[in-house]
Amino acid sequence: MRLYYRSFPDSPFLEIRDSPVSGLGVFARSAIHAGELLAVCGGIVYSTADCPSEGHAMQVGEDLWLWSDGGNLDDFINHSCGPNSGFVNGKPELFALKDIAPGEEIVWDYSTSLVEEGWSLQCRCGSKSCRGKILPFFSLSPEDRRRLLPVSLDFIRRMFEKRLAEDVE
Repeated sequence: MRLYYRSFPDSPFLEIRDSPVSGLGVFARSAIHAGELLAVCGGIVYSTADCPSEGHAMQVGEDLWLWSDGGNLDDFINHSCGPNSGFVNGKPELFALKDIAPGEEIVWDYSTSLVEEGWSLQCRCGSKSCRGKILPFFSLSPEDRRRLLPVSLDFIRRMFEKRLAEDVE
């Protein structure tokens, strides 16, 4: 295991508060412009076999998970099938995908960091594009995979390209 990233402990433009989506969420304190860095995901990297079952974990590699005790800002960012943030640079860093108004909840699509086969979770995001279930990236429809690939983590982009090359050969 090793330290991967440190989350921003206190953000001048984000706050944690009650969310209509689920429990607590992260909200814009002021206007945020498309392309701005919102959060650097923090924690310790573990293999699947060694990842603690308690706490929060986000997949960051085929067999790697970024784990935290749940105290980081990024641990409170909820899922949405219509995200306003994503991993634009392929790293576990969330950027605004559009202009975000003060008071708007920051959300990202959990499928953009997940390839664990057989995993799913009922979705209650309420967005117009809600799929009803949060699924691993490669279980999404081809349309959703194409739409979300540019805001997915690098390991998913590499896996996608590899699968694409194998299909051609």
